[in-house]
Amino acid sequence: MTGPVLGPGSLSAGRWPAVLDALVLTDDRLDHYRRALSRPDRPWARLGTVTGGVVGPGWLVRRGRTLHAGVTLADGPAAFRLDGPAWTRVDGVIPRPDEPGVTRWAVATAGGRQFALADEDGSVFCYHRRDGEWERDSCLRLADPEPFVVPGPESVKLAQITGDRDATPTPWGERARTLSDSLAAAGVRGTDLGVRVDHAGRTFLLFGDTHWTRPWLATRDAIAEVLPGDPLPAVRFHGSPLKLVGRAAGWVTMREYDVPLDGFSSGGRLYGFFSSNHFRRRRVMGRSVLARAVAADPVVDPAARRRPLRFEALCTFSDRHFINTSAQLRPAAAVPGCGTDGDVLLVWGTGPYRASELRLAVLDAAALGRLSGRATRDARALGVRYWAGGGWSDAEADAVPLFAPAALGEVSVRWADAVGRYLMLSASAPEDPIGPAVVLRTARQPQGPWSRRIRLLDWVATGMSLDPHTRFIRASVADDPVGDRMFRAQAGGTGAAYAPYLFDAAVDGEELVLRYTLSTWNPYQVVLMRHRLEIGHLG
Repeated sequence: MTGPVLGPGSLSAGRWPAVLDALVLTDDRLDHYRRALSRPDRPWARLGTVTGGVVGPGWLVRRGRTLHAGVTLADGPAAFRLDGPAWTRVDGVIPRPDEPGVTRWAVATAGGRQFALADEDGSVFCYHRRDGEWERDSCLRLADPEPFVVPGPESVKLAQITGDRDATPTPWGERARTLSDSLAAAGVRGTDLGVRVDHAGRTFLLFGDTHWTRPWLATRDAIAEVLPGDPLPAVRFHGSPLKLVGRAAGWVTMREYDVPLDGFSSGGRLYGFFSSNHFRRRRVMGRSVLARAVAADPVVDPAARRRPLRFEALCTFSDRHFINTSAQLRPAAAVPGCGTDGDVLLVWGTGPYRASELRLAVLDAAALGRLSGRATRDARALGVRYWAGGGWSDAEADAVPLFAPAALGEVSVRWADAVGRYLMLSASAPEDPIGPAVVLRTARQPQGPWSRRIRLLDWVATGMSLDPHTRFIRASVADDPVGDRMFRAQAGGTGAAYAPYLFDAAVDGEELVLRYTLSTWNPYQVVLMRHRLEIGHLG
């Protein structure tokens, strides 16, 4: 356990505009962070440093609209005031809040809502009060003390999957065609995610908030089919979006953050997990919904402009620990405590977006059989069970984290038969010691133990390379030839990498060759990546 980085006065709320301000101890300095409360998805941003030479956590006081900070220096207490973007030392002393013992949290009230900032062994998480309980809603800093592995060459981009032309120009000024030619073929300008789902001998990709040439479709999600190609596959988009129908799961929204999460094939039918009800009760993603494709053999047709591919919503799967999900069918005999008959569906999940640990649920053969019946509002009627540490429980509240600390959102878990392991891809967390990265963990059992983290890609160093002919993430808001202007919130900023989803894995000699999809924000597209990893690094 590290020394405290927070104290009882380290968090303060402002009304106009509605913001949270925080002081966090970093080595011997106090850093100032701010989070806008206008939307639940607003992240924490580090605005600057109050001062160095401090010997403990700081505290904040608002006097009118002016923010003051109290700090303890080696020679005693000192006061600072925020003047514009900078902190200035001023005369006097800022009274310190009462501190009964060593307190690693701070509470503030904004807009009638209570927020808390918690120091969890150096990691800093924000919570809000909901229905009388504290629920984590964001991560300011992840402090993972476990060493991570950097095994060698970074992942490389193979091709851009979506959009019109590749965002990265060639040295001779041309831009390669994308794997889908989605703009001309299906009217898809740009999208994200790209989750692979296999069904009935076919391979599909599920995409998230999609921007179409028909603006009335807003950000409805998309589906595409993967076709054989050499050396890279071709991708064929359906010309209409995905659509969730039916009211068994209540009112299902289909706008931003309401996206396909994963899918699976069972009993000759295609199923999908979807997030829904974004921003409800101050959650970025409100819940997950389990749905079944209406057509047993979905037709993917780029020319189908008025024929959405429909899924029937069967039930709410979770509004707690499994809001983002990744699913994998496995033989029951290969999963502890699941018997020996038939297949089971393993579902790994995270709760509040990019602020959660990983947990595990299972639908056994009987539960999968119930999916072919009538829809139900309650997933408990299916017989979902949750990994409780030493076995399975019927209560989602008993689901335990598989490792910590973590601040996960999208996750992708697949069984790789060639190496006898589960592979999990995720993105790193804010101020994570592993850096801005795509991260791999492995395990021989679905509940773990999971290996230490393996960094596959530093997306700033590689994705934002100084070379514009290899760069595939916009690195500058001015005169960067890489990027696009898909919508207002995206057009004026740089890019980022998120949502890595495993596409396939194969063994080549002593190496495991992984391919995965990756979203880049600006350009608002999906790329196909490859990573060659020595099998000895898998742990």
